[in-house]
Formats: sequence, C-alpha cells, structure tokens
Amino acid sequence: MKFLSLFLVVVAVSMSSDKNSAVFWFQDATEDSKLVLLQNRNLGHEINQYMSTDSICKTKGGKAFDTGLKVWCWDDISIPSYVGEKSKNFSDNQLKVDSECYEKQVSIEKGRLKFRVSPLNFKANDWCDNEFNIRAEISTAPWLVNHPKGTEEWFGWSYTLGDDYIVDQDNPWLFFQVHEGTKGKTPLIALWCMNKGGQGSGKAGEIHIVNSSSNYGNNFYPTNIVPTAGQTMDIVMHVVWGDTHNGLLEVWIDGVQVHNRQARTVRFSNPVGGNAKWGIYKWTWRNKDGVTKSQKQGITHLQTFMGPLKMVTRRPKDINYLSNSYMLVAP
Repeated sequence: MKFLSLFLVVVAVSMSSDKNSAVFWFQDATEDSKLVLLQNRNLGHEINQYMSTDSICKTKGGKAFDTGLKVWCWDDISIPSYVGEKSKNFSDNQLKVDSECYEKQVSIEKGRLKFRVSPLNFKANDWCDNEFNIRAEISTAPWLVNHPKGTEEWFGWSYTLGDDYIVDQDNPWLFFQVHEGTKGKTPLIALWCMNKGGQGSGKAGEIHIVNSSSNYGNNFYPTNIVPTAGQTMDIVMHVVWGDTHNGLLEVWIDGVQVHNRQARTVRFSNPVGGNAKWGIYKWTWRNKDGVTKSQKQGITHLQTFMGPLKMVTRRPKDINYLSNSYMLVAP
C-alpha cells in the first residue's frame, strides 16, 4: 500500500477547569487514514464551536432525536411552575420534569439542578397513583424518542450527594437511567446505589452499572465506589444502541473507566434506544414498608444536585460517528 505524507490530527482538551483551550498533536498516517483525518478535523471543529465563545457555560440544547453536541447549563433555564400533573416540558420542550408525586421536587439552585424526594414531608397529590413521593427526575424530550439501532450517545455530568446523605442499607435507588417506554419493564441501562445484600457485590451504597436490556433479567456490574455525603462525582457514559454484536456500554467515574463491555443495549421485543433520565428514582418508597425501613435508619428524604449536562447523539452516517468524544462531554 502506498504511503502518503499525511498527518493524523487527534484532538484532546485539557482536563483542567479551563475548557477554552484545545491541544493538538500529530503522527504519521497512511492513505487509509484519510477518513479518520477528516473525522478528527470535524470533531475538532465541533469542540471549538462550543468552546471558542467564552468560559461561561451557555445552554445550546436540542431535542432527544437531534444529532450533535447538546448542552444545558441551568443558570439560563427555568423550571416551570405547574400543579396537578406528573410531568412538564421545559427548555423549549427539549427536556421534561418528571416529579412523582409532588410537583416541586426538581428546582434550580446556584447553577445546579436540585433533586429532593421526601416520601412523607409532602402529601402525594390526588393525581398520583402512588401513596408516597418516589421520583424527582428530568428526561430528554420528546418521549418516546425510539433511537434506531446503531445510534450512539455520549453523556457527561457531575452529580453531588447532599451533605446529609445517609447510605440506605435496605433500599436501592438510581440516579441515571435510559428507558424506551415498555410498561412494566426496568430501564435498559441505569446507575444504581445498591442496598446491602443486593445483587452484585451486595455492598450498601455501592454504585452498580445495571444492564436490563436482555430477556434474562438484570445484569449488575459493581464499581467498588460507595459515595459519601457531600461527594461530587464526574460521570461520562458512552452507549451504542445495539444487539450482542454491536451494542456497547462504557462508563467513567472521576476519570477512571469502571465499565467497558460490548453487550446488548436494546430489548429483543422493542429494539430501540430510549430517553435518558437524571435525578432520583427510589421505587422502594412506593409502599409503606420501604419508607418505614428508611425511617428506622434516620432517612427521611434524599437530596442531590446535578451540574451542567452535555450529551452527543450520532447516527452511523454522521461524520464523527464512533469518534472518541469523552472530552467533548466531560464535566
């Protein structure tokens, strides 16, 4: 094969708090690298497009089905006031509040989203099917997005536990999930804080990556990370919605890769990617027994915070498809 005097451009961005500078380096490339060269040039342009404006985070969002980089910064967004319903769209109908069963469990405080679920402090309203408050989340919109197989997505955000956080020994909960809407089914993928003796390692409070897309139940992958009160975690996820042969799930927490597995990420029965959701979902508080178990440990509520959200959605025909976009979404 004929070698050409080409250069392969690889783009990386400093992991410091200064997000304005991009670092470029070069290596020799062959003729076969023309496509990679083009892809990386376009990825660099995509990075610079977002970063060249100024150091202040500005929302440049998009709908769930829109491709490319999407950013939400919260300081320039407001959560709508509403009553008598479970959910409400916001940010130009790009995102949705999902608060069950009290409408004011998601708010914005000092540039961060605040999630607070108190099962007993606020009476579950009549419009809700449950007796207690169990959920405070935001999700991409519109619902249902139904990403076709082969779609890839990157997600990046910081997540902080409240200063009064107590590890619940009896009740698991999740702070991220992707669901494609099949009623009665668990999310396709999720990040759980596990209960003691639960599946996986059985370590209370430990974060597990959970993949439930197959017909054979939930697959739990422990991270050996047990976050504590006040702790902030920087999280990056990369998923390719696909079957056993082309599905992919990667997860990094605080810059360390804790999961990298080629695996099915869509259901057999409904082979599409779903809508991503962030916040708090504590389904065990749906009944009085779950609430009582938490109360006996001194847990009366759960409060967390989320920083700016960045995500990338791409289809197989997009120029930067499968390009390493970690730094594009990293908190």
